[in-house]
Amino acid sequence: MESIDDLLAQIKAEYQEKDPTKQPKKKSILEEEEFNSPSPIQPTYQYQPSPPTSLSHGEENLLADLKAEFEEQDRTEELKKQEQLREEQQRKEQQLREEQLRTQQREQRRKEALTQQATEWLKKLNPNSEEGRWFEDFSYSYPSKLEAAIDYLQALKETP
Repeated sequence: MESIDDLLAQIKAEYQEKDPTKQPKKKSILEEEEFNSPSPIQPTYQYQPSPPTSLSHGEENLLADLKAEFEEQDRTEELKKQEQLREEQQRKEQQLREEQLRTQQREQRRKEALTQQATEWLKKLNPNSEEGRWFEDFSYSYPSKLEAAIDYLQALKETP
């Protein structure tokens, strides 16, 4: 058996790193075989995912039925959405047609009022007056005196 002084000197030499060129005289106690721990043991258990469980015929049918039911619901919802979009488009088109009709009716009433005013103005127009002679020259390029009078009165209304 080694003396305690020798063992202490070996341990001191191993853990002191002041002089790295010094080698311990004897084999370190920690390096002896009896103190070496055995190599770590690799675990033998490895996780393996379980294979998918096989379904019975009844379960497969149930899953297929559920899948078909959900697909049918999806199709139904999609059809409802498309129908709502079509209805909305039809409403917009109907509103547009109604607005166009109202615009046409307003324009027609405006024209009728202008025609009536032009007819009255022509009845009152003295053809021998300065305005009458001017209007005669003005209406020369129009298909009728009534159309010329309508344009003339319209221009008068637009002028401030």
